[in-house]
Amino acid sequence: MNELPPSLWSKTAIAGPDCPPLAGHEAADVVIVGAGYTGCSAALHLAREGKEVRVLDTAEPGWGCSGRNGGQVNPGGQRATPEEVIDVLGDDWGNRFNQMGHATCDLVFDLIKAYDIECEAVRPGYIQGGWNQQGLKYQQEWADQWRARGVEIELLNGQQMMDLIGSEHYSHGMYDSRGGNVQPMSYARGLVHAAIAEGAVIHGRSPAIGIEKDGSDWVVVVEGARSVKAKYLIIATNGYTGDLWPGLKQTVVPVSSFVAATQPLGHNLLSAILPGKHAVSESGRVIVYYRLDHKGRLIIGGRGNFLNINQIGDNTHVREIATRLFPALSDVKWDYHWGGWPAITKTHMPMLVGLAPNAFSGLGYNGRGVAMATMMGKQLSMAILDDSADLRVQLLDKFTFHGMRQLGITYRLVVGSWLDGRPPAKSA
Repeated sequence: MNELPPSLWSKTAIAGPDCPPLAGHEAADVVIVGAGYTGCSAALHLAREGKEVRVLDTAEPGWGCSGRNGGQVNPGGQRATPEEVIDVLGDDWGNRFNQMGHATCDLVFDLIKAYDIECEAVRPGYIQGGWNQQGLKYQQEWADQWRARGVEIELLNGQQMMDLIGSEHYSHGMYDSRGGNVQPMSYARGLVHAAIAEGAVIHGRSPAIGIEKDGSDWVVVVEGARSVKAKYLIIATNGYTGDLWPGLKQTVVPVSSFVAATQPLGHNLLSAILPGKHAVSESGRVIVYYRLDHKGRLIIGGRGNFLNINQIGDNTHVREIATRLFPALSDVKWDYHWGGWPAITKTHMPMLVGLAPNAFSGLGYNGRGVAMATMMGKQLSMAILDDSADLRVQLLDKFTFHGMRQLGITYRLVVGSWLDGRPPAKSA
């Protein structure tokens, strides 16, 4: 049931702790559904403050996109520039969001250090590439606005991009010092270890099938006549959100994302391709992202095929982009491919949703889930502990035609790819 996909991450991750299924009927201060980054970060922060926490997961911790993503710790909390955030949220909440977004990468690397999480963490910074006029205005605004807030951002020309990442594909780009990389499944399991060390109890193989009220408490019913009763409820299922809470699934659109990994590259290739081991993505409408792991494998990811909503499928398009970027990879063997479901929101910003009194959900990371999901867990804990979250608690904001979402996804991929106008490959 819900076995891990045969990915590079599941093959090479650190061992996770024992998370036995829920055995019967239990009680806690907080019950959390979902043991990915959001749920485990929330459990860690709540348990550290003395709350009794139980976490339930359908499979094992990290089974969803927390264990399937590209492993990039990207800065900002969202793609919107700080001024765009303020335009949407207003001065007070916008500035609070920006301060929180600035702290997302720090939170990840601080937790890794504090709990000695072995997850191949490196922090050389994040690079975004563009071509022709693609993303040039956005990168200038991102750089100007974050520089005004004291962040080290550098705009790059084509030669500088070539020097940093070894590809002639881009005519411009930017460097953001806050970003980095992790082994995402190891990081997920490290958060589980940390949460348990702080006193949280985490149950795998415990699928939640219903939520009931018992006076002022919440009762999460688990398959097999099991349950957890608690004053507070958190649903942290992101792109894997089902029908547990009415309407919550309709607030996000899961988008299939494919990832592929090469065999470890030889010394000559490693001296030319991503020599600084930066996290890299593109400014295009159809996002591509890539990096090296600690063994010298190139890992590249992008949106799933236009008509394929599955998590595993033909990833030829992802590998073709890799050889466009780095023609020297044309003869390299690809050892792994897998997929997952990031979740997109209507505003392309994460949501802290107030479901009912003492019931919350955090979801919608729009492709920046390693850092933002970790921060969302902290924000959920703050909402419960003292109502001081930097994210405004909002109501459900559903997509109107959610049932037709695949048509919309396909349209955006086709049109976005055409508008991006990716330059042709250069010869090796």
